[in-house]
Amino acid sequence: MNVIWAPKMTIFPHNHDMWAVIGIYSGREDNIFWRRLPTDSHRVEAAGAKSLRDKDCVQLGRDIIHSVTNPVGRLTGAIHVYGGDFFNANRSEWDPESLLERPCDPERIVQIFDEENYRMAATARG
Repeated sequence: MNVIWAPKMTIFPHNHDMWAVIGIYSGREDNIFWRRLPTDSHRVEAAGAKSLRDKDCVQLGRDIIHSVTNPVGRLTGAIHVYGGDFFNANRSEWDPESLLERPCDPERIVQIFDEENYRMAATARG
């Protein structure tokens, strides 16, 4: 998939339930990696981070949980390769405030991208 992140856009913690390879061809992408809490497997805590910029690539294992931010004031472009059917996998996402697990809703993710694209266009119009 060719994923274009709007400036300053963030997506909540989520998993892919499959391996993935992400390569940045323009802009920057900051990833926070999360792990399930040992005392409550439905919550996560931050476990690491990695910033990617032009020509950087990262391989994510099947069980990786991450959130993504485009920290720069311009579009970030990335190629995402997934080891399965991304839109029909049994994925999870975590509420950004409570960090509680819930079933992944691909339509919610598409809506977030649509809202961010609208925000970016409205900002450009002034």
